[in-house]
Amino acid sequence: MDFLNIVTETEEEFETIASMLFDNFAIQTNKTMYRFVEIEFYWNSPNHIDNSTYQRKHVDPKAGDWFFHYSGVDIALKNEQTGGYGGILIRSIYDINENKIIKGPLVCAMKLFSGTNAFTETIKTKVVSHTFEKSAILKSKRIGLGLNAKDNEADKLNYRFVIDPKK
Repeated sequence: MDFLNIVTETEEEFETIASMLFDNFAIQTNKTMYRFVEIEFYWNSPNHIDNSTYQRKHVDPKAGDWFFHYSGVDIALKNEQTGGYGGILIRSIYDINENKIIKGPLVCAMKLFSGTNAFTETIKTKVVSHTFEKSAILKSKRIGLGLNAKDNEADKLNYRFVIDPKK
């Protein structure tokens, strides 16, 4: 999980992490396995201001923790040394068993975490090692941002990464 440690705070560093997630990991639930298809990075630190990153008002997740928020679910990012925090928003996933893409951050959160009995089971959703064929990554600006993105320097960068899981 060391690859989640944000040090240089650059677009290239985020792309390296995206490539690792796309090609070397899957999300395992109690029902099926999913491939990462579309993710966005949010990172805020004293040297990298990103007003679109959710502040940690109610919880303070460590790097690698699930972080639920009003837009969906992230894999949390954090660096104590730089004072940085953020997350990797899961925007789309690919159901490996059903050969089907699930789109939308809230839909992905529902797919990944619903269907676990509240009285008898614990949530078993986790990121696991899984080797995929290397994917071509498309980069773009993040989408669907609200008013916090106005005049935000980070929104001029390519922090959205997408692959086609069928290629």
